[in-house]
Amino acid sequence: MLEVLMIITTVALVGGYFYILMKRRKNQDNPHGWKGYVTPTVFLLAPVLALASYLFEFGGMVTWFILGFAFLSGAYFTKYLPQPEESHS
Repeated sequence: MLEVLMIITTVALVGGYFYILMKRRKNQDNPHGWKGYVTPTVFLLAPVLALASYLFEFGGMVTWFILGFAFLSGAYFTKYLPQPEESHS
């Protein structure tokens, strides 16, 4: 039962984040190309990898190394994120 709840929660959170990301990025200019998508991709793939490692009992140093490298590269590429436009509402 715990595994089903974890899968449902992960799918809902990743799907919601993907929807919000695409909605906000629809009208924004991305002058850096693919570099602006590295950080959001890391934030989308990290919970999926963590869930898969838990469900398939593939924990340990390999998963920690992959997640650590992913978060470090995501942190590095935050400087290429597009700047949010100010709204005067």
